[in-house]
Amino acid sequence: MKSLFKNAVLLVALAGTTIAGGCMMDRDHDRDMDRHMSDRSSMDYSVVRFGYSDGYWDNGHQWHAWNSDADMRGYRDDHGAAYHDWHHDRDGGDGWEHN
Repeated sequence: MKSLFKNAVLLVALAGTTIAGGCMMDRDHDRDMDRHMSDRSSMDYSVVRFGYSDGYWDNGHQWHAWNSDADMRGYRDDHGAAYHDWHHDRDGGDGWEHN
C-alpha cells in the first residue's frame, strides 16, 4: 500500500513538472516572437532622401525622427549609401546634402 501511494505521489509530481515546464517554454517562445515582430519595419523607405541615426530628411526636405529603432535599422541595412551613423546636426546644413 505504501508503495502504491509513493508511486501515485511521484506520478503526480512528475506530471506537474512536465506541464509547468511546457507552459514556461510556450511563454518564452511567445515572448521571443513578440521581440522578432517588433524588429520588423513597415515604413516606406522611398520617402527617405538621407538617413541618420536620429532621423531622416524626406524628399520634400522635411525632417522626421524615426518612428522606431526597427525603421532606422531597416533603412540602414537596405540603403547604407544614403545612411549616416551620426546625428544629422553634426555637419553644416543639418545634414541636408546638396547633390
